[in-house]
Amino acid sequence: MLNLYIMDYIRWYDKDPDLSHFMTFMQGLNDELRDEIAQDLIQILMGEISADSDGEISVLGESKLTNYKRWYDKDITLHSAVEIIKNLDQSKRKEILENLRESIVQILTDYNYDRK
Repeated sequence: MLNLYIMDYIRWYDKDPDLSHFMTFMQGLNDELRDEIAQDLIQILMGEISADSDGEISVLGESKLTNYKRWYDKDITLHSAVEIIKNLDQSKRKEILENLRESIVQILTDYNYDRK
C-alpha cells in the first residue's frame, strides 16, 4: 500500500515541465550558484509581478520555516522565491522562468570565467 501512495504522489512543481526542470537544475547546483540564482529570481519576481507585491510578500510571512523537509527550504532566499512562484498562475510562472533563463546563462558564464 505504501508503494502505491509513493507512486501517486507528484510534487506541485512537477506538474509543470519547465518548473520541474528548473527545480531539478537548482537542486544540482552548489550553494554559491544556487544562492546567486535565487537572489536574481527574487529580483525578477518583484520586478515582474504585476499583482500586489505586498500580498505576495505576506504569503512568505505565512509560510514559516519550522522544519526543513524539502531540499530548497534550507536556503531562505530560494524558499522565498519558490513560495512566491507556487502562488502564481501558470502564465506568470512561464514568463518569470523565461526571464530567469537569461540571468542563469549570465551567472554561469561569469562563474566559469571567474574560476579560470
